Amino acid sequence: MTTPEDPPRSIRSCYDKLRKAVSNIPMDASKSAKIENLASEKISEILPNLYLSGRTVAQNQELLREKNVKTVINVSDREIPNYTATHPTIRNYKYYTMSDTASGNFDGIVEEAVTLIHETRIRGESVLVHCFLGVSRSATLIAFYLISAFGMNWREAVDYIRMRRHSANPNFGFLHQLKVYANTKAPETRLQLTNQRCQKMRESDGEVIKKYLPLAVIQL
Repeated sequence: MTTPEDPPRSIRSCYDKLRKAVSNIPMDASKSAKIENLASEKISEILPNLYLSGRTVAQNQELLREKNVKTVINVSDREIPNYTATHPTIRNYKYYTMSDTASGNFDGIVEEAVTLIHETRIRGESVLVHCFLGVSRSATLIAFYLISAFGMNWREAVDYIRMRRHSANPNFGFLHQLKVYANTKAPETRLQLTNQRCQKMRESDGEVIKKYLPLAVIQL
């Protein structure tokens, strides 16, 4: 049986292609994109009220207030000490221990994290998902959300996120987990996110996604 430690060759091949994608951008644009997106202070809007970043942004109270961030999800191997005490404007703070290795496992946290993201956005508040640099772990968690909320496949979810944050680059073990999740568990989670309360938000999100990824299959 395939495990995150031993993903299929097709997943590894896709991962390698994703890593090389930036090299296909003209040199000047590629250099600019890398500098802009790898900077630890860079925050990227993935969808309205949904942001992706590195650790530094999560500690920038002024920026969090400006973006109306009320929920912060830290998916990394390092918790920010006394976060809730030093960031009084944050209503929900969730820390999930995760290493950025092929063996890092999202099982057991996806449903809770996806629901927290969705419910915060329904209230009209913003969510920040971060890891250390905003490249692999946090991008993967947001990909789980896109798969759950919109029925996107794993490739579409990752491609869309990379269009919004060029440096986003889940490791190949995470890509394998996204594929398995999209094919097996996502429909169950998605049913929990579909209701009248969020229909307008979902339609608006769909328009944003289609703007960047016109051929994406979105289920509303």
